[in-house]
Parts: sequence; structure tokens; C-alpha cells
Amino acid sequence: MRILESYFQRYDFGIRILSLGRIESVYDQVARLARGPRVLDLGCGTGNVALRLAARGLDLTGVDLSPEMLDFARRKVIPGASLRWVEAGAVEIIDHFQPASFDTITSALLFSELSASEQAETLRQCHHLLRAGGQLIVADEVSPPTIPQRALQALLRLPVAAITYALTQTTTRPVRGLEDKVAAAHFRIIRRESNRLGDFVVLEAEKVEVRNGTGA
Repeated sequence: MRILESYFQRYDFGIRILSLGRIESVYDQVARLARGPRVLDLGCGTGNVALRLAARGLDLTGVDLSPEMLDFARRKVIPGASLRWVEAGAVEIIDHFQPASFDTITSALLFSELSASEQAETLRQCHHLLRAGGQLIVADEVSPPTIPQRALQALLRLPVAAITYALTQTTTRPVRGLEDKVAAAHFRIIRRESNRLGDFVVLEAEKVEVRNGTGA
């Protein structure tokens, strides 16, 4: 158990390095934006966002593919919090919940671990699981919009990503066209916040109902 605990402590530390120390404020922001009351935290990992959401009194379900991650998250839960944990991959969530089961779905640093096809399928399933007008919050690494920004991102990110992988055996890829992908999945983006370099965004979007193949 101490070995596992050491690994997950290194994992959280590695993510802080990868995000250049800003991930804790991102977790806070995601939790603050969530309206709820029924919230699905997708790719919850060790529970950093999920526990913040539960602390607000929201009805929280955390989903992650790793049973070890979920076990570690369970050990951090404050007694009395409304929390459930489900072991599933991002593209499997539709098999575990009824349509319109949630008011809000959150995701922090998940999409950068998925392939392009998995990203599209995950967004489709999120749309299916949210109630009408439901809220989607995505915080993740992205590819900056300009060539000079992308060049600077690559220069800064390479050593940081190497250190992160050495600590956690985890790597990510900045998401290309994240906003377009969210919009294509029938969500209306209502808030976008980015860092100065433009390589990390927090998106808040609302579900748009689809009728006869068009958004309505």
C-alpha cells in the first residue's frame, strides 16, 4: 500500500510539474464553475476535482478507468460526502448511466490522453448523459493558435514532459481544435479562459438539443 501511495503522490506531483504549477488553481476553477447538483467527474484520477465538488455538497460520481486510482481517491474522501465511484473508460460511460442522468460533467486533463476518435466519442456520450441545457466543463492542454506560440510550447514542454514521464510513466498530447470538437458535439461554448501562452484552456459549454439532425 505504501508503494501505491508513493506512486500516486508522484503522479499528482508530476501533473503539477506538467502544468507548471497551475493545476491546483485549475481544479479549484473547475469545481467553482460546476452548477450541479448531479455531477459526473470524468477521468477523476485520484479525486482532485471530485473531492472539491463533493465538498460543495454536490451529488458527485467519479469515473476512471484505473481501479488503483479510484482506490486511492476513496481513501481521501471526507466522511458524509455524497460520492460514488465507477470504474470505466471515457468511451464506456454511456453503458453505466441512463440518458440525462447529470446536470454537469467535468473533465480535467482527460482529453489530452485520448485519441481524436476517442475525444469525439467521449463528447458524444457526454451529450447523451447530460440533461437538457446541461453543463460541460473541460480543462486541458491544447495546441496554441499561432505558429510562434506552438514553437514556444514545444520548447518549454519537452523537458517538463520528460520529467513528468519519469515520475509517473504518464504522457499527454495537447488537444488540437478542442473548441471545434466541443461545438461539433452539439455544445454551445459560453466561457473560455486561457493562459498567456494559449496552451491550456478551461471551457464551459451548454448542451444544445438536437432535432432532425440540427441543433435547436
